[in-house]
Amino acid sequence: MRKIYKRSERAELVAAVSVASRSSSAARRLGVIASTAYTWVQRSKDERDSGSARSPTFVELVTAAPASTALVVRVGAAEIEVRVGFDAGLLRAVVAALDGGAP
Repeated sequence: MRKIYKRSERAELVAAVSVASRSSSAARRLGVIASTAYTWVQRSKDERDSGSARSPTFVELVTAAPASTALVVRVGAAEIEVRVGFDAGLLRAVVAALDGGAP
């Protein structure tokens, strides 16, 4: 089963290798497999070289205006656009009037 190391343990090994000349001796001293130590040191060097250890860049998130959802009611040749928050009683009366007064 594979052992999971903490970030602090990895950082300690990388720091030890920076001071010492060999990753294998630092790995042995800290109880880490030599190949694992080598991988950590290489990743650390790659991060420093590529600049990926920089602080994160933040962008402003702007939410889009809510889409206008409307329902079109057709009564004969007339079209009524019904939006959110409409007055149901008024719509009923208008439809009845356009339909010739039928309830």
